[in-house]
Amino acid sequence: MRRTVNFILMICCLSISNAQSGNSTCNTGSQAIVQPFVGEWEESDLKDGSEVFIGRLSTKLNLDDCVLTQRFISADSTFKYQSQGFVNPATQLWEETYVFNSGRYSKYLWIVDGDVLYTLRIGGSRHIDNQHGLKYIDIRKDQFTVVQEESIDGGVTWVKRDTTRIKRLH
Repeated sequence: MRRTVNFILMICCLSISNAQSGNSTCNTGSQAIVQPFVGEWEESDLKDGSEVFIGRLSTKLNLDDCVLTQRFISADSTFKYQSQGFVNPATQLWEETYVFNSGRYSKYLWIVDGDVLYTLRIGGSRHIDNQHGLKYIDIRKDQFTVVQEESIDGGVTWVKRDTTRIKRLH
């Protein structure tokens, strides 16, 4: 909870500082990374060649494109999360914190490697021994695919766990 409050305070301070100076720090190349994902989406698991609807995702940019927010609700409403992210001025990378309806949270870092976009788990309320990441592939205007991966050797090799297709609603 304390980290969440500190995170929110940091976002507020950045916004106030930018508003006072009249300069937006939210127009860097890093900001453009999330643009294709802004919108209303429908998510489906890809299993055995078929798509199984799992829920809806809403992704927005707020505060003059400085803050990324996402909300997900599963088809049966039993699983939900909300996230908030920003570009860290020191690293110029998006950092995003997901808070789940269980009360737990996970922190992710957005990384571009050539034509592939990854979000890598960098912390959270639950300690895990393995690395977890999401690989965004086949990114188009109307849909994209996310491959959930896990590494047990410090990121040298990755094993696919799940694949989700996300399709734009409007």
